[in-house]
Amino acid sequence: MEIQTHLIKKVANDPKFCTNCNKQILRGDTYHLEEGINQHIHSLLARSFCSGCYAKYGEKKLLKGNE
Repeated sequence: MEIQTHLIKKVANDPKFCTNCNKQILRGDTYHLEEGINQHIHSLLARSFCSGCYAKYGEKKLLKGNE
């Protein structure tokens, strides 16, 4: 069963790394976090994307990933 997801815009409270490019997302930076539409995604499984990757690739391509 596949969980439907979308990205939400957030501000980092702690440093993170972009799932796509591995660039560090610093505290206070804006990033996009994967969130389930109808189901909860555990925070350890949810992917984070920097604003640069989001602007370059868009939500659909980032969420599609390596499928």
